[in-house]
Amino acid sequence: MPTIEEIAISNYQTNMDFLRKRDQALFNRLSALEHLLENGKYPQRYDLEYKDDYFDVIELGTENYLYNTDSNIYSDTLVDNITYKKDDQVCETFYNLQFTQKAVEKANASDADVRHATTAPIFSYYHTFIDPHMSFKRIHKFIFIGSGLGLHLSKAVNKIDPEVILLIEEDLELFRLSLFTCDYEKVLAGRIIYFSVGENQEELTATLNSFYTDAFGHNQYLKFLLFSSRHKHIIQKLQTYIITRPEKCYSHERILYKNAKVLQRIQEGYDFLDLTKKEHETFFKERSVLIIGAGPSLHQNVDWLKEHQGDYILIAVFAALKTLQKNDISPDIVIQIDEKVTEGVNLLNSFDDFDFVKDSLFIFSASVPDVLFERFPKERTFLVEDRSHYKQKELHIVAASVGEVAYSLSLIFNAAETYLLGLDLAVADDGSTHAKDHHGAMNIDVSESEELDSVMSLQTSSFRVKGNFKDSVMTTPLLGSSIPMLNRYTKLLRSPDQQVFNLCDGAYFEDTTPLHIADIHPKEAIDKRKALLGIQKLLKSHSNHTLTEHERKGLQRRQEQIAVYFDYLRKFQHTATSSEDQFTDAYKKLISSIIDSRPSELKELIFTYFFNTTNYVIDFFNTQELKNPKKHTKKLKKIVMAQLEKILDYYETSISSEIR
Repeated sequence: MPTIEEIAISNYQTNMDFLRKRDQALFNRLSALEHLLENGKYPQRYDLEYKDDYFDVIELGTENYLYNTDSNIYSDTLVDNITYKKDDQVCETFYNLQFTQKAVEKANASDADVRHATTAPIFSYYHTFIDPHMSFKRIHKFIFIGSGLGLHLSKAVNKIDPEVILLIEEDLELFRLSLFTCDYEKVLAGRIIYFSVGENQEELTATLNSFYTDAFGHNQYLKFLLFSSRHKHIIQKLQTYIITRPEKCYSHERILYKNAKVLQRIQEGYDFLDLTKKEHETFFKERSVLIIGAGPSLHQNVDWLKEHQGDYILIAVFAALKTLQKNDISPDIVIQIDEKVTEGVNLLNSFDDFDFVKDSLFIFSASVPDVLFERFPKERTFLVEDRSHYKQKELHIVAASVGEVAYSLSLIFNAAETYLLGLDLAVADDGSTHAKDHHGAMNIDVSESEELDSVMSLQTSSFRVKGNFKDSVMTTPLLGSSIPMLNRYTKLLRSPDQQVFNLCDGAYFEDTTPLHIADIHPKEAIDKRKALLGIQKLLKSHSNHTLTEHERKGLQRRQEQIAVYFDYLRKFQHTATSSEDQFTDAYKKLISSIIDSRPSELKELIFTYFFNTTNYVIDFFNTQELKNPKKHTKKLKKIVMAQLEKILDYYETSISSEIR
């Protein structure tokens, strides 16, 4: 009869074979750790101990035990605490928006690009019958936060029978010990499993993306099991990930609006920049570029900037203009991408005059408010596409904020040296989020607490990220969402001979060089008049204001895709959906048809729409307390059909107006 030790070793080998087939990256990580441990190159921190009839883990440095009790009893207690309640141990993935009947009627009467015009009817119907105190019929997706020795996994899986599982364990060595005690292949048989073990933030985000998008219709409430209180901070990471997802920050209505505005500006004859990388351009290669954001470091270093403004080509975000005007600083290029009309009007009205930018050039997203086009001269204005590919094939701007757009343009036009100031993407020590003159400047409480936010906020919640000059700095989900975007453009656009210097006392950016203002060597002043003429000529040479024949054919292909999508809707409409299972199957088939279609702006915005609404529809029928589900299938089908038709009609009208 094999000993406990022999069984554990055999279990380890079985698990490694399983991981070799299911998660090669994790297998490689564990193999490397095993090699280091065997060769004494990694100081062992934990050891597995068998006590009476249960396993525990001892931390060698402190002699503390992981369980410090019977691990089998501990695991049973954990699993006993799992309930089917929607308000117990869950991450909510939706904003709890409530709509009156009058608001729903207004939404139904609004164009599809108006906020909540095609979501309010679904949200309202859901909340009329479902509340968070109800229970699941089935838990389809489940998250294990902390692995321990994995003893609770089998019991939990047997209890709730989830289809898709995410296991998060930050300590690779601790997880390795669970391979001796948990039969992962047996526990996870027939299920989809995502492991996040010993991953850095970027790797964790990638794993969360895979888990979240898999069976995304079951994301309304994501159930989790917390192994111990020391894993609580992972819940905050999950919350932050959820509220900064693209569809949460950028709704399908905004994409619809942006699409229509691109086509409108083409009709009006505005110059659109070609955003392909300019490998052979030398204008910016011979001059240093300073990107000016509206973060706290702008206010802190504005005296230096005032003194040295003539040494750089200054590319400023629109939100920084108030600070620049007050300090007699004139930017060479001003960039804005935000389409919010009220904010745009209020910001413009806050200026007495714009004499300080009378010679500046302007780069706008096509969807910025009309008042900006009315205020600044057309001949000095250049546009970029934002989330569409009507003209731009190689790269289109996808950004969380205007700062990374300004940065990407410096890299695209081949600047040899790019300096970043005011792109802190972090909260200053005094709690300020922006320069003092920024219209949206606010102070937040950055004191750290052991208590988790019950509701995460894009603007006021805070968490730590790697700092540029400090080990770490505090940021908010809204500011922090720009960090991976900026890193993405660095990887995508920066050539080996391009240098990027981060002057901000904020977040660290990959492949950039932290540089204090005091360490910058004096530069030769630039002839700004001559430089502005050169920049305008350069931008003009890389822009056009009409659609080519190929681009017009692209619009025709989009019209053909609209017709295909309408066919999908007709099939859904005529499919029998009298029972809840029939409805759910038909609805999922409709979604799959669109997911499998070719890439386009239309697919992106419909996919975004599905991400924000499908969880409501699926969760509606996955509710134990829902009475007589059959009576709802016809009504929900009608609501879903009406919203999708409304979106398609609006998009088709935008396309048709340009083709004519």
